[in-house]
Amino acid sequence: MVKTEYVMLNGVKYADVSGYARDLPPKRREKIERLRFEKDKLLSLTAGMLIRNRIGNTPLSENEHGKPYADGGQFFSVSHSGECVVIAVDDREIGIDVERLPDRDYLQIAERFYHPNELAYVRRAEDSARAFTYVWTRKEAYLKQIGIGIATDLKAFDTVSGELSERVASVDLEGYVISVCVEDSERLQDVYISELELKEVFY
Repeated sequence: MVKTEYVMLNGVKYADVSGYARDLPPKRREKIERLRFEKDKLLSLTAGMLIRNRIGNTPLSENEHGKPYADGGQFFSVSHSGECVVIAVDDREIGIDVERLPDRDYLQIAERFYHPNELAYVRRAEDSARAFTYVWTRKEAYLKQIGIGIATDLKAFDTVSGELSERVASVDLEGYVISVCVEDSERLQDVYISELELKEVFY
């Protein structure tokens, strides 16, 4: 099973949970300390706790593009947006993304970065903001799965039709969309997305 979990922070303040940073690896603590805003610190801390809770104390390494993975062959991906933080864990390369629904300017972004099929999908949707977010998270999840980030031509691949679309699962939340990309279409049936309570992350 591809383990995928999300937690909603629901107004938690960084000061309430900052002490948990001591349980994280030095690199994650340094990243948190470098962040300027309390909200960003909170999101990074929560992501770090999700990794720790699911990977344990297994040492982490990075590929040539900076994507981390656990030594011993356990792969994971994390993402956060707004009040939501997500993680996906698998024994193969995995990618996940969560985004809060936009309130403006998203059609201009779609015209600039989306494959023609994706742009058509957004334009014909009843809820174009959610359709836009659906596509964006699928693109991000795919790029994380292959481990290269967004430094590529985003128009060059289509996440809503064809072979690639069969490797990505997407879930609607209230105000958010989560997408998970797996290595091959057969693994998509193993994707299970569940919500965690805050006490399961910070305990």
